[in-house]
Amino acid sequence: MPAFHILLEDDESGSTRIDFDADSRDFALVIAQGHSGGRNMELWEGASLVGTLHKAAPQLWRLS
Repeated sequence: MPAFHILLEDDESGSTRIDFDADSRDFALVIAQGHSGGRNMELWEGASLVGTLHKAAPQLWRLS
């Protein structure tokens, strides 16, 4: 399984890193959203940035 991690934006400490494994980028997005707590984040697959996610609405994320 590929290794992923997210970097969650924190107001005080800069960012928090959470490491996890997922079968694909699709599943990694679902896992990342579950850990976000509504915060903006970066999703990484190994050393490659998959994208930056911003909370756009209660059930909507914008991926860039």
